[in-house]
Amino acid sequence: MASIQNAVQVMVDKLVADMEGNQPLTAEEQALVSNAITKLTDNAKLEQAVVAVAESHINDATSTLQQVSQSSGAALQSATESLTQTSATLDTKSSKLDLLDSMAPNLNRVESLQASSNALHIRPLFGMTPIDSPSTSSNNRRATGIFAVYDNSGDTYAIRPSFSHNGTTEQCRLEYLKLNSNAAEKTTTHTSFVHTNAFEQNPASKIYYYGTSAYLPLASKSNAADIQYEIVYSTQDSQTTAIANYGGIFCKSSGFTSITKPKQNLDAIDQFGISTATTHAHHQVGVLYDNNKHCLVMVDEGTSVLVEKYRDGNVVTTTAIANNEELQAYVDAGDFTVVKFLYHSLQHANGRHYYNHSETPMSSYGVSYYGYFGHYNGVTKMGENKFSAHYRFTHERRLEPLNYFFSCSTGHYNAHNSPDAETKVILETMSGEILGAYSYHSRPYHAAYDNGLMGGVISCINPYSGAGILNEHYTYNNYGLGRTCRAF
Repeated sequence: MASIQNAVQVMVDKLVADMEGNQPLTAEEQALVSNAITKLTDNAKLEQAVVAVAESHINDATSTLQQVSQSSGAALQSATESLTQTSATLDTKSSKLDLLDSMAPNLNRVESLQASSNALHIRPLFGMTPIDSPSTSSNNRRATGIFAVYDNSGDTYAIRPSFSHNGTTEQCRLEYLKLNSNAAEKTTTHTSFVHTNAFEQNPASKIYYYGTSAYLPLASKSNAADIQYEIVYSTQDSQTTAIANYGGIFCKSSGFTSITKPKQNLDAIDQFGISTATTHAHHQVGVLYDNNKHCLVMVDEGTSVLVEKYRDGNVVTTTAIANNEELQAYVDAGDFTVVKFLYHSLQHANGRHYYNHSETPMSSYGVSYYGYFGHYNGVTKMGENKFSAHYRFTHERRLEPLNYFFSCSTGHYNAHNSPDAETKVILETMSGEILGAYSYHSRPYHAAYDNGLMGGVISCINPYSGAGILNEHYTYNNYGLGRTCRAF
């Protein structure tokens, strides 16, 4: 018996021959006919029927087609029953799978509660590596105020202000440092003597007393993803304290010639409720940081246009800002964080006395203090010449201010009493997420002596790595007690 392919070819040839004089098949139509019948070759009975038709054996074809029909019907019935059973099974499993939709939020909540519980667990701090040189000389005093940015890598970039001015002791210098995530060491990236009687446009070894600075993750002009930490100065343009001689802001790498003076008293509030500060006073500086471009943004005093300040130079935009309302609208349309710069000689940040609630520099020994650095209940206490400042640079590459709550408890010391002391710190985001809780416990180093300045003893603590700095400032005839620490 001829194969079905041969039969098909005979049929196609006959069709072509019969229709040549009337409506012949096109090449495409021939292919369609051939392909359609070829698809049927899987069924042996159907093939026999088609061949029988081609050979004019009509009776054989009829019998074979009936067998095909019966076989197909039985197969279809069986397939229908199987599909019905499968459908019922799938419906049962589907109803169970639907439970996953309701389980996801519950699982997320459990994870969130677990994270909060872990964060609220108070972690003790252990001293690791000395970073200062102890000495009986008061020239070795270190300021307890600090500006810190906690990088998501676990490293910390910080500014330790100068304790004294017009001095030549290394220990008292204004210091910019990187604290490693393992708390094993710190690297001094730059340091300067602070002077009231010397002014340098590009401060190398000394810097003018009447100014502030910050240490920030800044991009380059050509690549927003190329982010490095950079020192940013805010200073006078000459040796004077007068507001009229305020010079402006510049990045250390770009030099003094890139300085930009923000337009005076033109301010806006960022998404966290913190306002910029453009009074031109040497100790009050607050600048917008663009979380998308990773640069500082300010309105130029002379031209009233926005200037973007990168670590390798400025970009002068074509956006003109005429008043506070226009600047606020610009800020509201973007993603900005206000950076509060730190005064070059903030010896001790302010805190409140437990016994009378007065807010003063935490410079008294044997006194219990409490307070916060950040923005809380509508009040900002960050940087400038009164407070420390704490920020984090997240995995999403956003610079965010943190609330740094602290409380220290210490008793009065005398010839017969040398009480223990403890300081606790809570780090919290502006949205209320607890990042970490830490504690440092201290006993006096000598009978009838205090524990040092416990109010600001935990200078900084990175929530990503648990690495920080401890500094009691002075204890039992010794200064220069700073050391790295780690939370376990």
